[in-house]
Amino acid sequence: MPAEEKTSSYHIKSELSTNRLNFFGGLWHGAFLALGVSLTQPTTVISAFIADLTGSTVWVGGLSTVLIIAGALPQIFVARWIEPRPRKMPYLMTAIYLRVISWGILAWLIYAIGDQQPLTLAWILVGMLAIFYAGGGLGNIPYTDIIGKIIPAERRGAYFGGMGALAGPLSVGAAFFARYIMAHVTYPNNYALLFGLAAVGLGIASLGFWVMREPLSSAAEQNLQSWHQYGQQLLTAGRRLKTLIAAQLLTGFSLMALPFYVVFARNQLDAPSEAIGWFLLAQVLGGLIFNLVWARLVDQAGSRWMLFFCAIISTLTPLLAIILASFGWFALTPVFFLAGASFAGRQVGFQSALLEIAPATERATYAGLNAVLLLPIAFLSLGAGLFLQFWSYTALFLFTALFVGVGIVVIYRWASE
Repeated sequence: MPAEEKTSSYHIKSELSTNRLNFFGGLWHGAFLALGVSLTQPTTVISAFIADLTGSTVWVGGLSTVLIIAGALPQIFVARWIEPRPRKMPYLMTAIYLRVISWGILAWLIYAIGDQQPLTLAWILVGMLAIFYAGGGLGNIPYTDIIGKIIPAERRGAYFGGMGALAGPLSVGAAFFARYIMAHVTYPNNYALLFGLAAVGLGIASLGFWVMREPLSSAAEQNLQSWHQYGQQLLTAGRRLKTLIAAQLLTGFSLMALPFYVVFARNQLDAPSEAIGWFLLAQVLGGLIFNLVWARLVDQAGSRWMLFFCAIISTLTPLLAIILASFGWFALTPVFFLAGASFAGRQVGFQSALLEIAPATERATYAGLNAVLLLPIAFLSLGAGLFLQFWSYTALFLFTALFVGVGIVVIYRWASE
Protein backbone atom coordinates (compact mmCIF):
# COMPACT_ATOMS: atom_id res chain seq x y z
CA MET A 1 0.00 0.00 0.00
CA PRO A 2 1.43 3.44 -0.96
CA ALA A 3 2.51 5.68 1.91
CA GLU A 4 -0.19 8.25 1.05
CA GLU A 5 -2.96 5.64 1.30
CA LYS A 6 -1.57 4.33 4.59
CA THR A 7 -1.52 7.86 5.99
CA SER A 8 -5.06 8.53 4.76
CA SER A 9 -6.30 5.23 6.23
CA TYR A 10 -4.65 6.04 9.56
CA HIS A 11 -6.29 9.47 9.71
CA ILE A 12 -9.71 8.01 8.88
CA LYS A 13 -9.38 5.36 11.60
CA SER A 14 -8.13 7.97 14.07
CA GLU A 15 -11.07 10.26 13.27
CA LEU A 16 -13.57 7.41 13.65
CA SER A 17 -12.01 6.47 16.99
CA THR A 18 -12.22 10.08 18.20
CA ASN A 19 -15.85 10.36 17.05
CA ARG A 20 -16.77 7.19 18.96
CA LEU A 21 -14.92 8.41 22.05
CA ASN A 22 -16.70 11.77 21.89
CA PHE A 23 -20.08 10.14 21.34
CA PHE A 24 -19.77 7.77 24.27
CA GLY A 25 -18.15 10.40 26.48
CA GLY A 26 -21.22 12.57 25.93
CA LEU A 27 -23.51 9.63 26.68
CA TRP A 28 -21.60 8.90 29.90
CA HIS A 29 -21.99 12.47 31.06
CA GLY A 30 -25.69 12.57 30.20
CA ALA A 31 -26.38 9.26 31.95
CA PHE A 32 -24.75 10.15 35.28
CA LEU A 33 -26.05 13.71 35.12
CA ALA A 34 -29.53 12.23 34.91
CA LEU A 35 -28.75 10.07 37.96
CA GLY A 36 -27.79 13.12 40.00
CA VAL A 37 -30.77 15.13 38.81
CA SER A 38 -33.14 12.23 39.51
CA LEU A 39 -32.20 12.31 43.18
CA THR A 40 -33.09 16.00 43.44
CA GLN A 41 -35.85 16.66 40.90
CA PRO A 42 -36.88 20.32 41.28
CA THR A 43 -40.54 19.52 40.61
CA THR A 44 -40.75 16.79 43.27
CA VAL A 45 -37.92 16.65 45.82
CA ILE A 46 -37.01 20.35 45.93
CA SER A 47 -40.64 21.51 45.76
CA ALA A 48 -41.56 19.15 48.61
CA PHE A 49 -38.56 20.30 50.69
CA ILE A 50 -39.33 24.01 50.33
CA ALA A 51 -43.00 23.30 51.13
CA ASP A 52 -41.92 21.40 54.27
CA LEU A 53 -39.69 24.29 55.32
CA THR A 54 -42.12 27.16 54.67
CA GLY A 55 -45.62 25.73 54.10
CA SER A 56 -46.08 28.37 51.39
CA THR A 57 -47.02 27.98 47.70
CA VAL A 58 -45.49 31.42 47.09
CA TRP A 59 -42.11 30.09 48.26
CA VAL A 60 -42.48 27.06 45.97
CA GLY A 61 -43.26 29.23 42.95
CA GLY A 62 -40.71 31.89 43.90
CA LEU A 63 -37.92 29.34 44.17
CA SER A 64 -38.70 28.03 40.67
CA THR A 65 -38.51 31.62 39.41
CA VAL A 66 -35.14 32.25 41.09
CA LEU A 67 -33.68 29.04 39.65
CA ILE A 68 -34.72 29.83 36.08
CA ILE A 69 -33.40 33.40 36.28
CA ALA A 70 -30.12 32.21 37.82
CA GLY A 71 -29.68 29.72 35.00
CA ALA A 72 -30.67 32.03 32.13
CA LEU A 73 -29.60 35.62 32.84
CA PRO A 74 -25.78 35.17 32.78
CA GLN A 75 -25.85 33.28 29.49
CA ILE A 76 -25.99 36.20 27.07
CA PHE A 77 -22.94 37.82 28.73
CA VAL A 78 -21.04 34.54 28.82
CA ALA A 79 -21.91 33.85 25.16
CA ARG A 80 -20.28 37.10 23.97
CA TRP A 81 -17.13 36.27 25.89
CA ILE A 82 -16.87 32.55 25.06
CA GLU A 83 -17.99 32.51 21.42
CA PRO A 84 -14.65 33.72 19.95
CA ARG A 85 -12.68 31.08 21.87
CA PRO A 86 -11.56 28.14 19.71
CA ARG A 87 -11.95 25.71 22.64
CA LYS A 88 -14.92 25.75 25.02
CA MET A 89 -14.17 22.69 27.18
CA PRO A 90 -12.27 24.48 30.02
CA TYR A 91 -15.26 26.76 30.60
CA LEU A 92 -17.65 23.82 30.63
CA MET A 93 -15.56 21.94 33.20
CA THR A 94 -15.43 25.03 35.44
CA ALA A 95 -19.22 25.25 35.37
CA ILE A 96 -19.62 21.54 36.13
CA TYR A 97 -17.42 21.66 39.23
CA LEU A 98 -19.13 24.82 40.45
CA ARG A 99 -22.32 22.75 40.50
CA VAL A 100 -20.68 19.79 42.24
CA ILE A 101 -19.27 22.01 45.01
CA SER A 102 -22.55 23.89 45.55
CA TRP A 103 -24.51 20.63 45.88
CA GLY A 104 -21.97 19.24 48.35
CA ILE A 105 -22.01 22.39 50.49
CA LEU A 106 -25.80 22.40 50.51
CA ALA A 107 -25.88 18.79 51.72
CA TRP A 108 -23.47 19.59 54.56
CA LEU A 109 -25.41 22.72 55.62
CA ILE A 110 -28.73 20.86 55.75
CA TYR A 111 -27.14 18.18 57.94
CA ALA A 112 -25.37 20.74 60.16
CA ILE A 113 -28.36 23.04 60.73
CA GLY A 114 -31.02 20.36 61.10
CA ASP A 115 -34.71 21.14 61.53
CA GLN A 116 -34.42 23.81 64.25
CA GLN A 117 -34.19 26.83 61.92
CA PRO A 118 -36.45 26.12 58.92
CA LEU A 119 -36.51 29.69 57.58
CA THR A 120 -32.71 29.98 57.72
CA LEU A 121 -32.44 26.66 55.95
CA ALA A 122 -34.93 27.83 53.32
CA TRP A 123 -32.82 30.90 52.50
CA ILE A 124 -29.65 28.78 52.36
CA LEU A 125 -31.46 26.40 50.02
CA VAL A 126 -32.40 29.29 47.73
CA GLY A 127 -28.83 30.65 47.71
CA MET A 128 -27.08 27.36 47.02
CA LEU A 129 -29.62 26.31 44.42
CA ALA A 130 -29.16 29.68 42.68
CA ILE A 131 -25.40 28.99 42.47
CA PHE A 132 -26.09 25.47 41.23
CA TYR A 133 -28.44 26.63 38.48
CA ALA A 134 -26.15 29.53 37.55
CA GLY A 135 -23.46 26.92 37.00
CA GLY A 136 -25.85 25.05 34.74
CA GLY A 137 -26.56 28.22 32.79
CA LEU A 138 -22.86 29.01 32.42
CA GLY A 139 -22.23 25.45 31.25
CA ASN A 140 -25.04 25.50 28.71
CA ILE A 141 -23.16 27.91 26.41
CA PRO A 142 -19.99 25.82 25.89
CA TYR A 143 -22.01 22.57 26.03
CA THR A 144 -24.25 23.61 23.14
CA ASP A 145 -21.26 24.52 20.99
CA ILE A 146 -19.32 21.36 21.85
CA ILE A 147 -22.26 19.04 21.13
CA GLY A 148 -22.96 20.92 17.89
CA LYS A 149 -19.34 20.30 16.80
CA ILE A 150 -18.97 16.65 17.76
CA ILE A 151 -22.46 15.25 17.00
CA PRO A 152 -23.54 15.43 13.32
CA ALA A 153 -27.09 16.62 12.65
CA GLU A 154 -28.20 13.19 11.42
CA ARG A 155 -27.06 11.55 14.68
CA ARG A 156 -28.46 14.02 17.21
CA GLY A 157 -31.67 12.09 17.68
CA ALA A 158 -29.66 8.91 18.29
CA TYR A 159 -27.38 10.81 20.66
CA PHE A 160 -30.15 12.29 22.79
CA GLY A 161 -32.11 9.05 22.68
CA GLY A 162 -29.06 6.96 23.55
CA MET A 163 -28.34 9.28 26.44
CA GLY A 164 -31.86 8.72 27.71
CA ALA A 165 -31.57 4.94 27.29
CA LEU A 166 -28.34 4.82 29.31
CA ALA A 167 -29.67 7.24 31.88
CA GLY A 168 -32.85 5.22 32.32
CA PRO A 169 -31.62 2.34 34.50
CA LEU A 170 -29.54 4.74 36.60
CA SER A 171 -32.44 7.17 36.98
CA VAL A 172 -34.90 4.43 37.91
CA GLY A 173 -32.43 3.04 40.45
CA ALA A 174 -31.92 6.55 41.82
CA ALA A 175 -35.67 7.06 42.11
CA PHE A 176 -36.11 3.79 44.02
CA PHE A 177 -33.21 4.72 46.27
CA ALA A 178 -34.62 8.20 46.83
CA ARG A 179 -37.98 6.66 47.81
CA TYR A 180 -36.17 4.44 50.34
CA ILE A 181 -34.21 7.41 51.76
CA MET A 182 -37.34 9.55 52.09
CA ALA A 183 -39.12 6.75 53.96
CA HIS A 184 -36.31 5.53 56.24
CA VAL A 185 -33.98 8.48 56.95
CA THR A 186 -35.14 11.16 59.38
CA TYR A 187 -35.97 14.67 58.22
CA PRO A 188 -34.04 16.77 57.14
CA ASN A 189 -31.11 14.34 56.91
CA ASN A 190 -32.98 12.54 54.15
CA TYR A 191 -32.73 15.65 51.97
CA ALA A 192 -29.08 16.20 52.95
CA LEU A 193 -28.26 12.65 51.83
CA LEU A 194 -30.06 13.14 48.50
CA PHE A 195 -28.13 16.33 47.71
CA GLY A 196 -24.83 14.74 48.76
CA LEU A 197 -25.37 11.73 46.52
CA ALA A 198 -26.38 14.06 43.68
CA ALA A 199 -23.02 15.86 44.02
CA VAL A 200 -21.22 12.52 43.71
CA GLY A 201 -23.27 11.66 40.62
CA LEU A 202 -22.39 14.97 38.96
CA GLY A 203 -18.70 14.42 39.74
CA ILE A 204 -18.82 10.99 38.07
CA ALA A 205 -20.67 12.51 35.11
CA SER A 206 -17.83 14.99 34.54
CA LEU A 207 -15.48 12.11 33.65
CA GLY A 208 -17.28 11.83 30.32
CA PHE A 209 -15.95 15.22 29.26
CA TRP A 210 -12.43 14.41 30.42
CA VAL A 211 -12.18 11.69 27.74
CA MET A 212 -13.71 13.77 24.94
CA ARG A 213 -11.57 15.46 22.28
CA GLU A 214 -13.09 18.79 21.37
CA PRO A 215 -12.24 19.93 17.82
CA LEU A 216 -11.21 23.53 17.39
CA SER A 217 -13.84 25.93 16.11
CA SER A 218 -13.86 26.40 12.35
CA ALA A 219 -12.85 30.03 12.75
CA ALA A 220 -9.66 31.10 14.45
CA GLU A 221 -9.89 32.95 17.74
CA GLN A 222 -11.24 36.44 17.14
CA ASN A 223 -11.16 39.64 19.11
CA LEU A 224 -14.05 40.29 21.46
CA GLN A 225 -16.80 42.24 19.70
CA SER A 226 -18.00 45.57 21.03
CA TRP A 227 -21.48 45.55 22.53
CA HIS A 228 -22.71 47.58 19.54
CA GLN A 229 -21.46 44.97 17.08
CA TYR A 230 -22.72 42.16 19.26
CA GLY A 231 -26.12 43.88 19.53
CA GLN A 232 -26.50 43.74 15.75
CA GLN A 233 -25.68 40.03 15.83
CA LEU A 234 -28.27 39.53 18.57
CA LEU A 235 -30.97 41.31 16.52
CA THR A 236 -30.34 39.03 13.54
CA ALA A 237 -30.38 35.95 15.78
CA GLY A 238 -33.61 37.12 17.45
CA ARG A 239 -35.40 37.36 14.11
CA ARG A 240 -34.38 33.81 13.22
CA LEU A 241 -35.40 32.50 16.63
CA LYS A 242 -38.80 34.21 16.93
CA THR A 243 -40.99 31.19 16.10
CA LEU A 244 -38.93 28.86 18.27
CA ILE A 245 -39.18 31.34 21.16
CA ALA A 246 -42.96 31.67 20.74
CA ALA A 247 -43.34 27.88 20.82
CA GLN A 248 -41.19 27.59 23.94
CA LEU A 249 -42.99 30.39 25.77
CA LEU A 250 -46.48 29.05 25.11
CA THR A 251 -45.67 25.42 25.90
CA GLY A 252 -43.60 26.70 28.84
CA PHE A 253 -46.87 27.22 30.69
CA SER A 254 -46.68 23.46 31.35
CA LEU A 255 -43.65 24.24 33.56
CA MET A 256 -45.84 26.59 35.60
CA ALA A 257 -47.86 23.68 36.95
CA LEU A 258 -44.99 21.19 37.35
CA PRO A 259 -43.83 22.16 40.87
CA PHE A 260 -47.40 22.16 42.13
CA TYR A 261 -48.47 18.62 41.27
CA VAL A 262 -46.57 17.28 44.28
CA VAL A 263 -47.78 20.17 46.50
CA PHE A 264 -51.34 19.48 45.33
CA ALA A 265 -50.97 15.82 46.28
CA ARG A 266 -49.52 16.69 49.70
CA ASN A 267 -51.89 19.52 50.64
CA GLN A 268 -55.15 18.50 48.99
CA LEU A 269 -54.97 14.70 48.80
CA ASP A 270 -53.01 14.01 52.04
CA ALA A 271 -50.19 12.17 50.27
CA PRO A 272 -47.56 10.88 52.76
CA SER A 273 -43.82 11.63 52.51
CA GLU A 274 -43.21 8.26 50.84
CA ALA A 275 -45.42 9.42 47.97
CA ILE A 276 -42.60 11.74 46.81
CA GLY A 277 -40.54 8.66 45.99
CA TRP A 278 -43.37 7.11 43.96
CA PHE A 279 -43.97 10.35 42.07
CA LEU A 280 -40.26 10.73 41.42
CA LEU A 281 -40.10 7.17 40.08
CA ALA A 282 -43.08 7.78 37.77
CA GLN A 283 -41.52 10.99 36.47
CA VAL A 284 -38.20 9.29 35.78
CA LEU A 285 -39.88 6.36 34.02
CA GLY A 286 -41.88 8.74 31.86
CA GLY A 287 -38.71 10.50 30.75
CA LEU A 288 -36.90 7.18 30.18
CA ILE A 289 -39.55 5.51 28.05
CA PHE A 290 -40.48 8.55 26.01
CA ASN A 291 -36.85 9.58 25.44
CA LEU A 292 -36.58 6.71 22.95
CA VAL A 293 -39.81 7.82 21.27
CA TRP A 294 -38.68 11.44 21.04
CA ALA A 295 -35.28 10.48 19.64
CA ARG A 296 -36.91 8.36 16.94
CA LEU A 297 -39.29 11.16 16.02
CA VAL A 298 -36.49 13.74 15.78
CA ASP A 299 -34.50 11.56 13.37
CA GLN A 300 -37.50 10.41 11.31
CA ALA A 301 -39.89 13.38 11.31
CA GLY A 302 -37.77 16.31 12.52
CA SER A 303 -37.66 18.24 15.77
CA ARG A 304 -40.76 20.36 14.97
CA TRP A 305 -43.16 17.44 14.58
CA MET A 306 -41.65 15.82 17.66
CA LEU A 307 -42.41 19.00 19.61
CA PHE A 308 -45.97 18.99 18.27
CA PHE A 309 -46.68 15.58 19.81
CA CYS A 310 -44.86 16.56 22.99
CA ALA A 311 -47.10 19.65 23.30
CA ILE A 312 -50.20 17.47 23.03
CA ILE A 313 -49.03 15.43 26.03
CA SER A 314 -48.20 18.64 27.92
CA THR A 315 -51.79 19.84 27.37
CA LEU A 316 -53.35 16.60 28.53
CA THR A 317 -51.25 16.32 31.73
CA PRO A 318 -52.92 19.07 33.85
CA LEU A 319 -56.36 17.98 32.62
CA LEU A 320 -55.58 14.45 33.74
CA ALA A 321 -54.57 15.78 37.19
CA ILE A 322 -58.03 17.29 37.59
CA ILE A 323 -59.79 14.10 36.52
CA LEU A 324 -57.72 11.67 38.62
CA ALA A 325 -57.64 13.71 41.83
CA SER A 326 -60.99 12.31 42.98
CA PHE A 327 -59.44 8.82 43.16
CA GLY A 328 -56.78 9.75 45.74
CA TRP A 329 -53.10 10.69 45.69
CA PHE A 330 -51.82 7.45 44.18
CA ALA A 331 -54.04 8.00 41.13
CA LEU A 332 -51.87 11.04 40.29
CA THR A 333 -48.95 8.74 39.41
CA PRO A 334 -49.78 8.82 35.64
CA VAL A 335 -49.68 12.63 35.82
CA PHE A 336 -46.05 12.53 36.96
CA PHE A 337 -45.30 9.90 34.30
CA LEU A 338 -46.60 12.19 31.53
CA ALA A 339 -44.94 15.22 33.14
CA GLY A 340 -41.60 13.39 32.94
CA ALA A 341 -42.29 12.44 29.32
CA SER A 342 -43.10 16.00 28.23
CA PHE A 343 -40.22 17.51 30.20
CA ALA A 344 -37.78 15.14 28.50
CA GLY A 345 -39.40 15.93 25.16
CA ARG A 346 -38.82 19.65 25.64
CA GLN A 347 -35.14 19.05 26.29
CA VAL A 348 -34.65 16.82 23.24
CA GLY A 349 -36.86 18.75 20.82
CA PHE A 350 -35.97 22.35 21.60
CA GLN A 351 -32.25 21.59 21.90
CA SER A 352 -32.31 19.87 18.49
CA ALA A 353 -34.34 22.71 16.95
CA LEU A 354 -31.91 25.31 18.31
CA LEU A 355 -28.92 23.46 16.84
CA GLU A 356 -30.70 23.29 13.48
CA ILE A 357 -31.33 27.05 13.41
CA ALA A 358 -28.02 28.33 14.81
CA PRO A 359 -25.07 28.88 12.41
CA ALA A 360 -22.06 26.80 13.43
CA THR A 361 -19.96 29.83 14.37
CA GLU A 362 -22.71 31.47 16.44
CA ARG A 363 -24.07 28.60 18.55
CA ALA A 364 -23.01 30.27 21.79
CA THR A 365 -24.88 33.47 20.92
CA TYR A 366 -28.01 31.63 19.88
CA ALA A 367 -27.97 29.49 23.04
CA GLY A 368 -27.49 32.52 25.28
CA LEU A 369 -30.12 34.63 23.51
CA ASN A 370 -32.57 31.74 23.56
CA ALA A 371 -32.14 31.41 27.34
CA VAL A 372 -32.61 35.16 27.97
CA LEU A 373 -35.69 35.45 25.74
CA LEU A 374 -37.26 32.62 27.71
CA LEU A 375 -36.92 34.49 31.02
CA PRO A 376 -40.69 35.26 31.15
CA ILE A 377 -41.16 31.55 31.87
CA ALA A 378 -39.27 32.12 35.12
CA PHE A 379 -42.11 34.19 36.52
CA LEU A 380 -44.84 31.66 35.69
CA SER A 381 -44.20 29.49 38.75
CA LEU A 382 -44.12 32.55 41.01
CA GLY A 383 -47.36 33.72 39.39
CA ALA A 384 -48.83 30.27 39.98
CA GLY A 385 -47.89 30.44 43.66
CA LEU A 386 -49.62 33.80 44.01
CA PHE A 387 -52.57 32.54 41.92
CA LEU A 388 -53.09 29.70 44.40
CA GLN A 389 -53.50 32.17 47.23
CA PHE A 390 -56.86 33.17 45.72
CA TRP A 391 -57.86 30.41 43.28
CA SER A 392 -57.91 26.63 43.22
CA TYR A 393 -55.51 24.05 41.84
CA THR A 394 -58.19 23.08 39.32
CA ALA A 395 -58.26 26.63 37.95
CA LEU A 396 -54.45 26.65 37.72
CA PHE A 397 -54.38 23.38 35.79
CA LEU A 398 -57.10 24.55 33.37
CA PHE A 399 -55.20 27.82 32.81
CA THR A 400 -52.05 25.82 32.04
CA ALA A 401 -53.81 23.56 29.54
CA LEU A 402 -55.30 26.54 27.70
CA PHE A 403 -51.97 28.24 26.96
CA VAL A 404 -50.15 25.03 26.05
CA GLY A 405 -53.03 24.28 23.68
CA VAL A 406 -52.32 27.57 21.87
CA GLY A 407 -48.70 26.42 21.66
CA ILE A 408 -49.85 23.30 19.84
CA VAL A 409 -51.32 25.50 17.08
CA VAL A 410 -48.10 27.56 16.76
CA ILE A 411 -45.90 24.44 16.54
CA TYR A 412 -48.25 22.79 14.02
CA ARG A 413 -48.01 25.80 11.69
CA TRP A 414 -44.23 25.95 12.19
CA ALA A 415 -43.85 22.23 11.40
CA SER A 416 -46.06 22.56 8.32
CA GLU A 417 -43.86 25.26 6.73
